[in-house]
Parts: sequence; C-alpha cells; structure tokens
Amino acid sequence: MALLYSSRAGAQSVAITPSRIFFNSPAGQAATERIRVSNTDSGVLILNAALRDWYRDSLGNKIYSGPGSLSTSNANWIRIDPQQLILQPGETKEVTVSLQVPESAKPVTNSMLFLTQVNERKPVKGIDRSGRKVDILIRVEIGIQLYNTIPGINKKDLAFIALQDRGLNTDTTRCLAATIQNTGDIATDATLRFELTEKTSGNNIKLPPRVISMLPGASQVVFINFPAQLQQGKYQATVILDGGDGTDLKVAQKEIAYD
Repeated sequence: MALLYSSRAGAQSVAITPSRIFFNSPAGQAATERIRVSNTDSGVLILNAALRDWYRDSLGNKIYSGPGSLSTSNANWIRIDPQQLILQPGETKEVTVSLQVPESAKPVTNSMLFLTQVNERKPVKGIDRSGRKVDILIRVEIGIQLYNTIPGINKKDLAFIALQDRGLNTDTTRCLAATIQNTGDIATDATLRFELTEKTSGNNIKLPPRVISMLPGASQVVFINFPAQLQQGKYQATVILDGGDGTDLKVAQKEIAYD
C-alpha cells in the first residue's frame, strides 16, 4: 500500500480567525493583533509559525520568497508569539502578531504568516489516479496575509488595460483575456462579472462572477471561457469590474463574431 503526503491550507481540522490582518500603523509606531486558532480535529495538533514574503504573478498565483527579500516586505518588523502552538482536540488558542514600523517604512507593505503542522497524524484512506488504495498523510498549512498601510494612504482604483479575444482554446470553449491593473495605493479585492450578448436578438449568456485580490501596482490577466459553438452572428462581450466601496464600476467590451 502506497503512502502519500498532502498539504492543505485552511483544512477542515483547523479554524482560523481572521485569515487576513490589515494594520494601519504610522512610521515609528507599534501595533498588535491576535489570531484565534482552533483544533476541530480528534487528534493533537502542533503548529510552527514562520513568516515569508509574497506577491502575485500575472495570473494571480502567489509567489513566495524568504522573509525580508522583497522591497515591499514587512516580515522583519513582525514578531509572532508563540512560535509553536500545541492544541488538544477542541482547544482554541491565540497567536499574537506584533508589528513595529520603522521610521523609513514604505506606505504599503505585506507578508504571510504560515502555521504549519509538524506532528504526524493518522493516515486517511484514499485512491490514487491509477485506482490503487493508498494511505494519505495530510499536513495542515495555513497562510494568514499580513498588511500594513500608513494612515492617509487610501486611494483605491482598478483599471482595465486590455480585453483580447484569444479564440478557441478547446473544442468547447472560446477564451477572452482581461488585463487589469491596480492603479491605486492599497491592496484591493474586486468582483468580475461577465456576459456575452447577441447583438441582433439581445439574448445573452452570463457566467459566474469571480473575485480577484491585487496588490498596489500589480497587473493580472484573467481568462474568461465562453462556449465555442453559438448561433452565428455578432456578439458583445462585456466585463464589469467592481472594486467595492469608494470605486467606480469599470466596463470593458469586445465585439466577437461567431461564424
């Protein structure tokens, strides 16, 4: 019988509150926040704390590096107490996150706190891709995003840079690529909504909305898949970008011909 290892963020056996911390501390000042960690599993859970830097690539994937390695890092200003949590089944404890902002701090900084399980758990039964029965060892790893924004920095704005028709990407889907940039000064969450309207009849297709999160200055490409086979005609593809309170709705449109 094979033995596999798996890592899951936000696993069901652990409850974390909050999953993101937003400090608003001025240069030269300190601040403290607390994270509640609950063991909802039936076994003992031992978690070690570690900080890392991160950013998102052009597709929105998180890329990690060592603490203090990025120019927008605040990892070296942060202290975590305790460094290790030992949680009995059903137990809840707090982790203290202390931030000391230097005088020369950049206006917006970020890092990631990882809580990683270091003790072994009882394997769970599973089946691999070949159909074999396997034992799976699941190790919990949770990432908590840590931000600091200097008071007075609050410009929130997102913009479309491009909306391109990439044509067929499979036999059943046609792809549009929307390029979005965070032109504001703070990390921003946004919702994207999509629809495709036949220009003669007015019939339209709506796709499920998607949520993105972008750091200041970042650009991201979002791929949107519409059906490859539709009634012949000209269609208007519409993408709506909603950055929430304090922002205007942004709309990008592209005419597409189905022959």
